Amino acid sequence: MTDFPTRTHTFRLLPYEEFDPVTNMAIDEAILNLHLAGKCPPTLRFYGWEPASVSFGYSQKVRPETVSRVKEMGLSVVRRPTGGRAVLHEGELTYSFVASSEATNLAQDLPVSGGGGGTSVHLAPTINAAYKQICQALLIGLKRLEVEAELGRSDSPYQNQTDCFEATTQADLHYQGKKLVGSAQLRRKSAVLQHGSIIIDQGQNRMAEILGLPQKSPDLARHACLADLIDVDRVTLEEAIGYGFTQIFDCVFTVYPLTFEEWEVVDSLKSDPARYTV
Repeated sequence: MTDFPTRTHTFRLLPYEEFDPVTNMAIDEAILNLHLAGKCPPTLRFYGWEPASVSFGYSQKVRPETVSRVKEMGLSVVRRPTGGRAVLHEGELTYSFVASSEATNLAQDLPVSGGGGGTSVHLAPTINAAYKQICQALLIGLKRLEVEAELGRSDSPYQNQTDCFEATTQADLHYQGKKLVGSAQLRRKSAVLQHGSIIIDQGQNRMAEILGLPQKSPDLARHACLADLIDVDRVTLEEAIGYGFTQIFDCVFTVYPLTFEEWEVVDSLKSDPARYTV
């Protein structure tokens, strides 16, 4: 008989669903706010975008003509609560992860509470260390699919780039020098939201075309695509990434949907028309 390891923590998993871009951003932020308040356990979420969209970083400067061009191409635009540069949410899988770097009191009646209430600490206290923890989970998941990715390195011209996948930070994962996963983070007190884009099958010049940027010749890859490396479907990718998180955070996952209170916070965030507007 195979002995399965006993995990210390229980996290929540929100399986893949598609939402409009504003709802996606509000859900991530609502989970962060309620986790900080001790009303939501550490949560891993997978999602898609309907319609396909371009998200811009919280502090990224975007010209009005760029927004108009994106919309003319049939895509939506949204402002993320996290930093970073523009990301095309098409032919990719988006993940988000919320957890804490300090003890967070969890309500006794939560469906998942890491042991029925009490406190829970999972992330390293510094931004870079927390990025590394989460990225290590992603790396393990990709390795389970036989994709040997590696952590990126800081790239000083990052702020001069418009396209996230044309820039490099320590929060990124690369395959043979080409970015495969781009991530960004928001920290509120001890609680952290990190979300990111895993490229599955996205045209090399698609983002350049959308943003009106110089296009590369067909033999020069702009980014890596999982579809070029392995034969994988979205569900298998989700399972592999989830496995990586169980290894790094010594956890198991329980699946249950957003709570009524979380949806109330989502609606409240969405009621501010400027919150996610580019």
